[in-house]
Amino acid sequence: MDKNDDPIEAFGSAEEGNEPLKPYMDPTLFDTIDKQAQIDLLTPVFDSITLAGADYDLKAQDSATGKRYTLLKDEKVLDIFVMDANLTDNVKNAIDKHKEEEGEL
Repeated sequence: MDKNDDPIEAFGSAEEGNEPLKPYMDPTLFDTIDKQAQIDLLTPVFDSITLAGADYDLKAQDSATGKRYTLLKDEKVLDIFVMDANLTDNVKNAIDKHKEEEGEL
């Protein structure tokens, strides 16, 4: 999502359901973190990104061991995450840490 994007367009709306989250879901982990659990982890991540501002973005890349999630601000890498039970907290903490370092909190 960039500054010109609408958060609803970028991350979906109630009418679209979970469709916008599909590219971020990691089916290789469905045995340990099922689909609903991943939705429950990803939804607040995107809520946090939307609230943090349009200059934050999360990209998902496939790797040999599953998806990697890269948190960006203005296309600068802030942190890289894997899908685990702490994903939501890890992303929120990284946003808060960066905002604190930038004097935005």
